[in-house]
Amino acid sequence: MRKHIFWLNFILIIFILAGLVFLGRHRITDVWEQWMEDPAPPAVNYDAFRNVDTEPDTVDENVNTDPVAEPEPVAIPDELNLNVPFTTQAPHANWDYPYQEACEEASAITVHYYYQSQTFTPEIADKEILDLVAWEEEHLGFYKDTTAAETAQFIRDYWGYDRVDVIQDPSVDDIKRHIAAGRPVIIPAAGKQLGNPNFRSGGPLYHMFVVRGYTTDTFITNDVGTRKGENYVYDIDVVMEAMHDWNGGDVDMGAKVVIVVYPND
Repeated sequence: MRKHIFWLNFILIIFILAGLVFLGRHRITDVWEQWMEDPAPPAVNYDAFRNVDTEPDTVDENVNTDPVAEPEPVAIPDELNLNVPFTTQAPHANWDYPYQEACEEASAITVHYYYQSQTFTPEIADKEILDLVAWEEEHLGFYKDTTAAETAQFIRDYWGYDRVDVIQDPSVDDIKRHIAAGRPVIIPAAGKQLGNPNFRSGGPLYHMFVVRGYTTDTFITNDVGTRKGENYVYDIDVVMEAMHDWNGGDVDMGAKVVIVVYPND
């Protein structure tokens, strides 16, 4: 009888433990993935770059679409990681509209908050996204699938940045130089080409995210399209291949462009 009770209790404990593991499986997976990842370089705050003269001598336009435009010469460290605050485009895990189409807004907001040396709560991020979407609908008539040029324009108009560049055909070193100068880089991309396993249905047709740092062969990103997007690492070749503008919905054939916001101070 005692032996029978022992085995019943043993089986009950096994079932309880299995249930706890099942309920906590996402957290367990997150911890395992973090443990297996190479640690990112220490994050550098914008204050380290504030008031450092990295501007070129002349600027022709507020929105620069010159295909040969390059960042000014800046020493490129072997690795760097800017302390860009993170939010997903769905801060409360609600992926209904407008959130499922808010990657452009969320990416821009994180760059703005980096320059302001501020961070988010989910409530703050949610309000910022909804306020920006409402502004776009009022002033542009739409908010979905903004091109790189349209995204650069709303960043300039909404927050008052004097200079926001759209750079065509950037090289890897171009992107690294901007980061080395303290400027995160916003990447428009064909989402399915990124191969991010955290995306639903293989990823969105069109996506934007922020490159905040780099190592020798990876870009460190804030990918607003997933809750696991903070310091998410992509191979550099993957980002460069997936980089495409909206192009009227034919994203795979879209131009290779990036967006760079210059701080006003």
